[in-house]
Amino acid sequence: MSSVIGILNKQAVALAADSAVTISRRDNRKIFNTANKIFTLSKYHPVGVMVYNSASFMGTPWEIIIKMYRDQLKNKSFKTVKAYQEDFFKYLRSNNFFSDREEEDGELTDFFIFWMNVLVEEVLKDHRNLLLNPTEENKEKFLNRFAEMVTKFTKNVNGRELCTDFKNYTQRSFSAYTKDIFDQCLQWIFDPLELELKDSLKSKLRKFLFYQTTTKDFYRNYTGLIFVGYGDKEIYPQLIPVHVSFVLDEKLRAFVDVDNQAQISSKNSAAIRPFAQTDVINTVLSGIDPELDSFYTDNFMKFLQKYNRLVAKTIEDQSQELADAILGLNLEKVVKEYIDENFKIRRENYINPLMSAVGSLSKEDLAEMAESLIYLTYLKRRITFKEESVGGPVDVALITKGDGFIWIKRKHYFDPKLNHHFFKNYLE
Repeated sequence: MSSVIGILNKQAVALAADSAVTISRRDNRKIFNTANKIFTLSKYHPVGVMVYNSASFMGTPWEIIIKMYRDQLKNKSFKTVKAYQEDFFKYLRSNNFFSDREEEDGELTDFFIFWMNVLVEEVLKDHRNLLLNPTEENKEKFLNRFAEMVTKFTKNVNGRELCTDFKNYTQRSFSAYTKDIFDQCLQWIFDPLELELKDSLKSKLRKFLFYQTTTKDFYRNYTGLIFVGYGDKEIYPQLIPVHVSFVLDEKLRAFVDVDNQAQISSKNSAAIRPFAQTDVINTVLSGIDPELDSFYTDNFMKFLQKYNRLVAKTIEDQSQELADAILGLNLEKVVKEYIDENFKIRRENYINPLMSAVGSLSKEDLAEMAESLIYLTYLKRRITFKEESVGGPVDVALITKGDGFIWIKRKHYFDPKLNHHFFKNYLE
């Protein structure tokens, strides 16, 4: 896990990231505070990239891929940050995504098993007795409920926008390419349960996995790549976050996280974009902990429902019709108005004043703010009974149009005083 942030105004963009990386092996987890998450994308031009969530892609560390791209880029530049992002993925494709079929099958297997388990757990959530007492009747009921769940999930994902590489990819091609993996995953999930899926249900499940694979839907095992800086024709900084998952049949499952893009312009003078573990940063930005805000909203709905039941019970002897009308009131509309009003208050009293101040911060203050927000996240993990999944040294960098990529704070795995050749070789 990690915490990274980009803070932009018209003068510069400040980047900050912690150093924690979590390694998981079965039921064991270990945290190391040595990860690099901020990189220069070009040695000569004002553009960088940040990495969060998964530190590798198809088994290859992102640090290696990024530095290889940087070496072959040399002093070439592009008009926009978007063009840098597109050229980076073009480079991935030209190198066969730094993977082979075995690695690809492994990633796809994890993906299929994850979603099959999600569907099974959804069925068992309310019908666990169906497998605790595995009679033929209960098995049939389970499979019927599983089919309903597959249909429900398929409706939820069908119609979403496709990832760029999959826009012309057919379900027939998908089914043929993944047949062996699909059959193997079915055995691993359903053989221990002593269940056998009919061909019609298998077909529905394949369809769901096809949609889930090819559409712009979030998946837990992904890498967040954040391209940030200036293109040759851009006066103000830009930030483009991209979700990258895996490769299937020479096609990349990746998409731009448009909700978290940031473009500084004459009409938008500041932006703050936290990624990964954002709870503490969002608390500072909005004035309330997001989890606490969710509790308030849930409790407000519960109290409204309780109040309506009390009123209905009080008047049901006088008018059952009126009591039924009260119980049938649309409380979700009231709760939505409550949420909207609270957000309006937060925006006027916390968010807008803060963003106005950020718009006028100096380069030094931007860097200090970015570092402080990452440190606050670390501090909360440190002083509470939670896993310290944010920690270690905080790397901080500034990117400006004129000065380019400037390190403010940067950890090294070596003593810089003993390795002058490293800095000499960097620009050769």
